[in-house]
Amino acid sequence: MTVPGRVSPSVPRSGAEIRRRGGLRLAAALLAGVVAWSAHGGAQAQPAPRSGGTLVVGQYQEPTVYDPNRQYSWETYRVDKHIYESLVAEDLSRPAKDGPPPLVPALAESWQVSDDARTFTFKLRQGVKFHDGTDFNAQAVQFNVRRYTDPSFEFYDVRAAATMKPVYGNLQEVKVVDDHTVQFVFKAPFVDFPRLLPQGNYVSGIFSPAALKKYGQDGLALHPTGTGPFKFVERVHGEKTVLVRNDKYWGARPYLDRIIFRPIPDDATRLAALRSGEIDILTRVPADAADGLEGSGYTVRDSTTAGQLFLGWNFRNEFTSKLAVRQAILLAIDREGLARTIFKGRAVPSYSIFNIGNTAYDAAQKDFAYDPARARDLLKKAGYKEGDVHFTIITDVANQPSVEWIQRDLGKVGIKVNVISQEWLTYTSKLANLSPDTGLFTMEWGFVTPYWLKLAFDGYVVTRGGGEKVVDQAIAPAIAKAATQTNERAAVAAWKAANALAQRDAAFLPLVTFRNHFANSQNVQGFNVPAQNFYDLGKVWLKK
Repeated sequence: MTVPGRVSPSVPRSGAEIRRRGGLRLAAALLAGVVAWSAHGGAQAQPAPRSGGTLVVGQYQEPTVYDPNRQYSWETYRVDKHIYESLVAEDLSRPAKDGPPPLVPALAESWQVSDDARTFTFKLRQGVKFHDGTDFNAQAVQFNVRRYTDPSFEFYDVRAAATMKPVYGNLQEVKVVDDHTVQFVFKAPFVDFPRLLPQGNYVSGIFSPAALKKYGQDGLALHPTGTGPFKFVERVHGEKTVLVRNDKYWGARPYLDRIIFRPIPDDATRLAALRSGEIDILTRVPADAADGLEGSGYTVRDSTTAGQLFLGWNFRNEFTSKLAVRQAILLAIDREGLARTIFKGRAVPSYSIFNIGNTAYDAAQKDFAYDPARARDLLKKAGYKEGDVHFTIITDVANQPSVEWIQRDLGKVGIKVNVISQEWLTYTSKLANLSPDTGLFTMEWGFVTPYWLKLAFDGYVVTRGGGEKVVDQAIAPAIAKAATQTNERAAVAAWKAANALAQRDAAFLPLVTFRNHFANSQNVQGFNVPAQNFYDLGKVWLKK
């Protein structure tokens, strides 16, 4: 027996849904009255969306690669999610205050989940074409998945397999039921699977099999070919990526003719580009500029929920491998002062790897409050004298000011820190092989699902940090238990219990959540920042 993962929008699920829809009909009628009143000289009606124009987005990092199974970083996904689509999407028109965006159909019109949460059956949308004119169907989905799960497959890719393993590592098989039905079977319950499908960094965006066959494993990123509302035109590294509207898109036609994404790593240069009109949307608002932007008529968006800045440990380092040192470091960092000073109050201190918008987030669940005296005492009891503990923190340029704040705070308790800051692509290339003197490294993201704890633990504690045998051995089985729950309430309780173990063991170093990540000019209409790390530009339009 199966339960519906998604039902037809025309079928209400409950009495509450029926009442909600009745309210929507009433609201629509009232809106129609307002518009009619406006037409006869009453209140000013909202302008109708205008088609055409080029939107320019100023990014704070250079994107990585436009291959959905190899890419990483939010600035990459903010581009290629408009090229590639997944089976399931999120309603990104909901404002951040509404919480995690609800799941909605995308390339799958509906889906069903078995009672044991192991089997997921997707009914695919018919008549969809890839940008190269080839058909989207169940065989294309199977081709995509076999690329990173089946070593016997002709087009298996080791790099894609490594990237996608956190989501698909427990996949038993992917079946073609018919041309428009595909089924995923997992070895264990995986209730979070649908929520992970539209996420970035482990991207299940569907590419054209014909494109991969034509251009090869490395060439797909140079010729990204999906089904999305925009098509790839060109990329000039360090300068721009250009997309154009897909006029044959299966869904609602985008308003914009083109989108240009411009990587501008320097804060001052990016800010000047917004003020001069060179860009329309700015990513990562400089905290000391937010007030001025708001005062000048720009919209500074609230985005406090989806991600956070945190640091991962190198558990191979002789100092950060010690629990007392990790706990002392957490105690020594004034996270509230960091949010108040470096981020001018436009950030929120973080004390849990669960970001604020995560469904398992609990404000009462904190790791270690600021207490430098206790930090010094812990180090002394562990046998360390002033200056004995020393290591390097590596970071990307954007997060250098935060790391220098940490360097200052740790110096106050006798810990010597060297800071190495590099541009994003160079920095991330070093994370796979951390040097022994590296004690900490920065990361900046988060998920709305509590499965995020497993992803963070596997990715940073185990794979990059080498801490599988260093941390409390009870953490991994606690995470595994939470990941296989099929009841939502029981799952959240299990995730919080696993997080408590990770906090006690100082497995992560959460720092802050930014309050304002995006700003836009008055010319930009229809732009929404949801409780996510990305956005949908398909509904955006320009006034002129």
